[in-house]
Amino acid sequence: MSKLVLDLKVPADYKKPDLQEIIRAICTQVNILSEGRISARYQAQVSVPTSVAANVGDIVWDSNTTVRPSVAPGVASSYVRLGWVCNVASPTNATWQEMRVLTGA
Repeated sequence: MSKLVLDLKVPADYKKPDLQEIIRAICTQVNILSEGRISARYQAQVSVPTSVAANVGDIVWDSNTTVRPSVAPGVASSYVRLGWVCNVASPTNATWQEMRVLTGA
């Protein structure tokens, strides 16, 4: 899929520079999101969310992903935490579970 570019589709009835600025901002956000860039994720943070409203399945990405040691005694596999997924919804303080990927080490 190509990047979203709408600069040439601005109607003449609008203030073209203003509308182009808005469209560029939208295009930039969509493009970096489609490329998987963490800068496109407004909910990215360095620690598990606390005191936030969430629905089951909501995701908060980890903006400080690093290889972490195994959490299981006697198991040498390390992992990378991608973020957290809400597994118990709440209007004030949802419960979150880490999303992990094993590194194979």
